[in-house]
Amino acid sequence: MKLNQLKYFLKIAELGSVSAASRQLYIAQPALSHQVASLEKELEVELFTRTVKGVQLTTAGEKLLHHAGLILRQAENARADVISNEFSPRGEVRLVIDASKAYTLLPLLVTETENRFPEVQLNVFDAMSLVAAQQIADGKVDLGLIPNAADLSGVEVLPVYRESLCLVGKNLNTSKEHETILFEELADYPLVAPSRPHNIRLHIEQAALEARRPLDIRYEQNTGLGLRCLINSGIANAIIPRDVMNAELQRGELRALKIIQPSIERIHSLVRLKDRPVTTACRALEALLVELIGKLCEQGLLDGETLS
Repeated sequence: MKLNQLKYFLKIAELGSVSAASRQLYIAQPALSHQVASLEKELEVELFTRTVKGVQLTTAGEKLLHHAGLILRQAENARADVISNEFSPRGEVRLVIDASKAYTLLPLLVTETENRFPEVQLNVFDAMSLVAAQQIADGKVDLGLIPNAADLSGVEVLPVYRESLCLVGKNLNTSKEHETILFEELADYPLVAPSRPHNIRLHIEQAALEARRPLDIRYEQNTGLGLRCLINSGIANAIIPRDVMNAELQRGELRALKIIQPSIERIHSLVRLKDRPVTTACRALEALLVELIGKLCEQGLLDGETLS
């Protein structure tokens, strides 16, 4: 397989038409069809089904679609990495961060990356921890910042910081003077949480099991938007990091009580696949993330302590 053939294949798959792809690639349609036919002959499969409206991917084509994108991106990253150095990193870095960290970390990360590393193309995705871990395992991203990564296999894990979880809600007991709540008191509040096996759900249920105290998890939401809606409306409360709802807390719309006796804590780590080459740009982003998280913890914008 040649890189150009994969490039042509991806463009045809994207547009669903050989003629449309030939116009965008500035390649004659017969020449483009010949390249696809050569690729199909080499692989001994059909990649497209021809229809009157254009082309559709076959099952084999769907498989190649995933691999072709990764191959072309790795080739481009290799080229960029070869001509870069630690003072001027270049290339694309795909980063996934746990959705709970997006609001606090993302604006600063994007700004600092642009200022310090103008030749680095940073693509950031935020996702619930379960989805984020899967994106790392599938090789769809170069780097991840996710909680409780110690149980993942085939990855390198760098613990970055430990955070405490709070009870966050609209109608919490206003007599609390020290902004804390005993674990045993959590049973008095209806909760919203992601479904199993999302990390934070398993984490708080394990804490409840060890403390021998039940929790009233009344609602399940598997998106950050769904969680925020139920919390902001006062329908339910959530056991989450304080910084998830920083904006609402600063406006006085919600309240956060740190859970004690026992506390609930989790560790966020930088994670990447062991068998994937680490580019200069990726290392630069790792170092930047550690630095920025340290600053945010010092400023109290992230509620936790650094570990690296």
